[in-house]
Amino acid sequence: MIPLYSTEQVRQFDSFAIDSLNVPGIILMENAALNISNLILEKFENINTVGLICGKGNNGGDGFAVARHLSNSGIEIKCIYLGEENEMSNDCRINFQILSNLAKTRKNIKLKKFNSLIDINYLSKSDLIIDAILGSGFIGELKEPILSIIKKLNSFNTKKIAIDVPTGLNADTGYGSITFNADLTITLGEFKKGLFISDGYENCGEIYLQEIGVGRDYFDKIRTSIYLIEAEDVISFLPKRKKTLNKYSAGKVLSIAGSYDYPGAAYLTSGAAFYSGAGASILSVPDLVKKYIYKNLPEVVIKVYGDKKSKFIKAQDYDILKNKIKWADVVAIGSGLGREEETQQFVNLFLNNRDYKFCVIDADALFAIKDNLKNLNLSNCILTPHLGEFSQLINVSADEIKKDILNFGREFSQKHKTTLVLKGAPTIIFNKYGEAFINKTGNNGLAKFGSGDVLTGVISGFLAQSKDILQSAILGVYIQGLAADLLKYKKTEYSIMSSELMKNIPNAIKFLRSSFDK
Repeated sequence: MIPLYSTEQVRQFDSFAIDSLNVPGIILMENAALNISNLILEKFENINTVGLICGKGNNGGDGFAVARHLSNSGIEIKCIYLGEENEMSNDCRINFQILSNLAKTRKNIKLKKFNSLIDINYLSKSDLIIDAILGSGFIGELKEPILSIIKKLNSFNTKKIAIDVPTGLNADTGYGSITFNADLTITLGEFKKGLFISDGYENCGEIYLQEIGVGRDYFDKIRTSIYLIEAEDVISFLPKRKKTLNKYSAGKVLSIAGSYDYPGAAYLTSGAAFYSGAGASILSVPDLVKKYIYKNLPEVVIKVYGDKKSKFIKAQDYDILKNKIKWADVVAIGSGLGREEETQQFVNLFLNNRDYKFCVIDADALFAIKDNLKNLNLSNCILTPHLGEFSQLINVSADEIKKDILNFGREFSQKHKTTLVLKGAPTIIFNKYGEAFINKTGNNGLAKFGSGDVLTGVISGFLAQSKDILQSAILGVYIQGLAADLLKYKKTEYSIMSSELMKNIPNAIKFLRSSFDK
């Protein structure tokens, strides 16, 4: 796991370097600028012109120093700066003065003070544009003239780089109503959690970490609860399969999913449990649906409920399924069940009775419990809502959740002592201790009907084998995202179908394992 930190923790690191190690801030800035410049030169070949826009704080100082180092390589520098020299922070002012003095002797450095929005056009023909306006200390909403500057910069069709944090982004929450759209973000000191979620995920592009010259061992003693999932973690979570394994010891999944109106959800959930390694997958559906399932997935055993005319599950059907619920290692419930009142009654009866060992709750089952959460014990459950469903669960608007998604997710999982898989871009897994695990696989090809049903089945299949809730949630999310990435490589993100996604789960597992074969 890659630990992610708050801006305050990184700021304390800067203070430690200055106050305890006696490293002047200007030296830290110089080290950072040199590392940033070297990375830019390494990643971008044949650069002729670089445009920079620098603010009045230390982020602007980084920008002035980077401009100097790039000019040393013969690159033409066009630098716009905001504010007066006497308004700049001390270290920013020093680097501004150095660059200004160099500009008097070097023809490849041009400095221009910002006076109006038309000045920003001066940067439009640059090969690269570097944002060094605000950095990691920003919170709230951008104000003029910076708001209009960022909008203007975003309209330019050129590669864009952000130093430390894109201007407009809150580096703790990942929220920014208007944010510099970077193709590359070069962050300093340590990875900041907001770069990897919400608007940070959308607007940071590739993210690289550069040091400030004093190492990073300081962070070995700093506690965090936010992590970025790595492939090395996931490979260790794959269930170990004994030679003496049989179809029942390999994991038993009961999917209470689908209805007359949504038979495909039942197919995807129960099938995905098989494709992720479960030895037995039983699907509970109305009699009217079973022919569809047998035709498309003959390996799944069908347990029907109701009569020949039933189209959805009802509370009275619980007794029919009770023995299978107790038999299963995991019950997956909700995908395609529908939202009829009788169905909601069944879901709440099922969860109140707690005859299950483990349970994965998705889709319509989440809708059924939204008004009954305080009465439910969800300790052995994994809830898998997307943002809209989570909004309904906690009665907070999606827009408000996006402003601090980590905090909302953490509060919910701790309050209900459960595991929350908050589906989105990216998907974030929260455990009952308030830790968050951010997934980095997957692409927008997952934005299709049925992908959530597949995820429910994949998580259930892994959980039936391992009996480890957190590991199964992380593993299922990562593997499904990897399956989507492999399909994107093969056929683009536009054409990924959920049924193909389900069938590509074995390829994702194989790819992951082969990546670590010696």
